[in-house]
Amino acid sequence: MRMRALATALLLPVLGGCGLFSTHSNAVPPAKLMPFSAQLKISRLWSHETGNGSGGYNLALRPALVQGVIYVANEDGVVAAYRAEDGHKLWRRHLKAQITGGVGVGQGLVVVGTRRGHVIALKMSDGALSWDVRAPSEVLTAPVVRDQAVYVASLDGHVAAFGLAHGRRLWLAAHVEPSLKLYLTARPSVSSGVVYEGYPNGEVVALHTEDGQRLWTSAIAQMRGGDAVERLIDVAHPIVAQNLVYANGYHGNVVALARHSGRILWSRPLSSYRSMAVGGQSLYVVTAHGRVMALATATGGTVWTQKAFLNRRLGSPALAGPAVVVGDLQGYTQWLSRRTGVLLARQRVGEGAIRTAPLVAAVGAQGLPTVFVLTTTGRLTALSFKPKQP
Repeated sequence: MRMRALATALLLPVLGGCGLFSTHSNAVPPAKLMPFSAQLKISRLWSHETGNGSGGYNLALRPALVQGVIYVANEDGVVAAYRAEDGHKLWRRHLKAQITGGVGVGQGLVVVGTRRGHVIALKMSDGALSWDVRAPSEVLTAPVVRDQAVYVASLDGHVAAFGLAHGRRLWLAAHVEPSLKLYLTARPSVSSGVVYEGYPNGEVVALHTEDGQRLWTSAIAQMRGGDAVERLIDVAHPIVAQNLVYANGYHGNVVALARHSGRILWSRPLSSYRSMAVGGQSLYVVTAHGRVMALATATGGTVWTQKAFLNRRLGSPALAGPAVVVGDLQGYTQWLSRRTGVLLARQRVGEGAIRTAPLVAAVGAQGLPTVFVLTTTGRLTALSFKPKQP
């Protein structure tokens, strides 16, 4: 597609009519952060400026971590690798491209997508170029590396599979896209031979990984309203857990689908455009206006709701030990109890917003749990956590 398409997609989330990122004087101000009694001690292990982050665009450039190495991409074309234990930079490569989707990591490759529709694969070991191919249009979400293929969703609604070794396109699946979008492009999920993708018209689609043939389509919400903004749905990144697929959408619902048929098992009318997290018997959701909720995975019923962060433009949640961790527009990480939703800790990592879900992994010789947070300005920070002593 053309530059106009990218500009339209990236600017849509700041439309005043959708009430999400408006800078108009009549916009609802973000909730003030109130004092609380911390129950977790958060320590900063290391922190680096990795580049220009999202470059001022509404991009979700989430890092990836594999075998003790964390990989980061920036809008200005920089891809870099850092040792997760101490932040030591292992390599850095500057591509002559505007990176808008990344990073996908696996099978020895680090893969990113660009504004001009290129899918670029680098070697995990040293950042050397492995291959560079074209997708149908702009790539605004991280490619997914699974088995012997790289799966890429592009802005025009296509999902493509590329061979891992050579980058040759294996198949292409198309989908009809509405003219107005909010969420840009949902990142696909790949599990047990099936690609699951969400679309701006409220549909979740399952595709066979071998040939891209459609296995089922499920509409999780119907477009309603008198204008294009009110009719936005934009399904976010689907989550696969056991025999279920969880999906959510702006102006839509949070649903649980049967993995093999797409049948809706339960549905909740919640507006959410961030990726969700699932753990134990709960599904953790950040709503469009900043509520954090835990829903029962079996029924969709509310376990708890936390309203302390309304309109703080929360990012996607991640699970770290006893906590649900979310970032906000001012670079704060908020740590909530997975069981009750009570605020356990707060730690600021930088001035930029935190849109993507933090990464959580055990690193180092002792396997200490660590949380990695990337801001929109490109600051990457590693945090440790432990119960606070009385």
